Amino acid sequence: MQPWRYQVGAVNKRLITGIITATACGYLLWHYLTPVEIVAVHDGNTLLVKHFPFFKSQQIAWWESNKSLIKKKYGIPHKDRNGYYTVYILDFGEGYRREQGTDGDANLLCFDDMTVMARCIDKRPLMSLGSAPNAVMYYD
Repeated sequence: MQPWRYQVGAVNKRLITGIITATACGYLLWHYLTPVEIVAVHDGNTLLVKHFPFFKSQQIAWWESNKSLIKKKYGIPHKDRNGYYTVYILDFGEGYRREQGTDGDANLLCFDDMTVMARCIDKRPLMSLGSAPNAVMYYD
């Protein structure tokens, strides 16, 4: 029996576990500290963003702390004549793409307010929120 053999194996397992743990913690910390970037606004109610928080509580906190800035800069949310509004927040992902004219386009959201060919993004909704007269604001 060679006792040094088991000790080396245990050290390697600990080292690999430590590296994986440090990498995961580093990624989570980076994701948490990276500010949300609003890339584009479309249709008066759709925000395309990068680095959006993962947890619903953080998403709501981000909205609450930035809604006045978003209202001032982009005019969102905009209430309709009946006092309702809905805001959609989507992941910008890999950016704008062109429609290919195939079944793969079913998962694309295209914006008619753009005149270029690459005017679609993959549908990756992150959050929607809205309000109505005499109702509580909802977050979905």
